[in-house]
Amino acid sequence: MDEDSRSEDYRLIDSYLDTGDEAALEALVVKYRKEVYLIAYRVAGDVEEAKDITQKAFISAVSELRNFKKNSAFKTWLYRITVNTALNHTRGSAYTVELCETIKSDAKDADTWLIEKQQERHLKTMLASLPPRQRISVILRVYKGLSIAETADVMGCSEGAVKSHYHSAINKLKAAMAALLQGKDL
Repeated sequence: MDEDSRSEDYRLIDSYLDTGDEAALEALVVKYRKEVYLIAYRVAGDVEEAKDITQKAFISAVSELRNFKKNSAFKTWLYRITVNTALNHTRGSAYTVELCETIKSDAKDADTWLIEKQQERHLKTMLASLPPRQRISVILRVYKGLSIAETADVMGCSEGAVKSHYHSAINKLKAAMAALLQGKDL
């Protein structure tokens, strides 16, 4: 995140906290709602659940805004709230995570399209079967493009732990995909 964006976020936060400026709060919500929704969707795998999680994450963030210490980016703090909210919301339910872009059938022959769709479903299932911290590390690193340090901040753990979770997850996904491609059961 560039310094200008971070400074702008801090200015909006101060404006809301100091004067109750609803427009400043709205600007933060507008700026980050798509990102928060995408994290929520990738964790929950359901549009309606993702909407609920997004709303809950913003409500939590606003209610805790006075506790934001500004020693990290607002984005990182908000992502952490989103991940925690999503995990709490989906605890005990089946996880699905969107991994691949929609394949356009008009660009491929039917056989290729069906094979790729099946592989996509298997990959979603494999990612969903990972332990939560491994799954979150992949989502944040691959889909949100966060650095190791940012991911550690969001997950509330050390950089070494993030590397370990991510490495373990990638190895499990590779092994499962290799087994799938060799025609073995997952």
